Amino acid sequence: MRAILLAGGLSLIFTLLGTRVAIRMLTTKGYGQLIRDDGPTTHHTKRGTPTMGGLVIILSVVLAYFCAKLITRDMPSWSALLLLFLLVGLGTVGFLDDYIKIAMQRSLGLRSKAKMAGQVTVAVIFGALALTRPDDRGQTPASRHISGCAPTAHRSSMRPAAPARMTTRASTPSSR
Repeated sequence: MRAILLAGGLSLIFTLLGTRVAIRMLTTKGYGQLIRDDGPTTHHTKRGTPTMGGLVIILSVVLAYFCAKLITRDMPSWSALLLLFLLVGLGTVGFLDDYIKIAMQRSLGLRSKAKMAGQVTVAVIFGALALTRPDDRGQTPASRHISGCAPTAHRSSMRPAAPARMTTRASTPSSR
């Protein structure tokens, strides 16, 4: 528990400090938001706004997690590593989207099918690992037993609970 709280605090500090540095660096390199000319004129104020801010957040979270584990001398858990994989995997899809916006000078980034394919790929890998890789206690981070997906033999044996009897204040012996 201490490692999680420490990682959260470190991540906040790293993000706050890293964002200032990243904004300066991205602005000087010209990695800014492209705005289409056919859009609303109010959007033109966003032109040149640094993009790829999620990169700082993701790097901060990963760095803070491993720093906290080193400081507390705890081993990383399989569940946490899976969550970090999910964060980095989906962040990579977002990074590619922003990178294409900048490198190809396109305001749209990744096409919707490519973005969906990347997200589904990360999700399927995450789901497969969460269901098949047990931790040191022999438990997988995810369960195959999800409500509504139970076999029919179990559903028929489940009966709804009987309704509770309502008593009024007048009928209780202490109120007389």
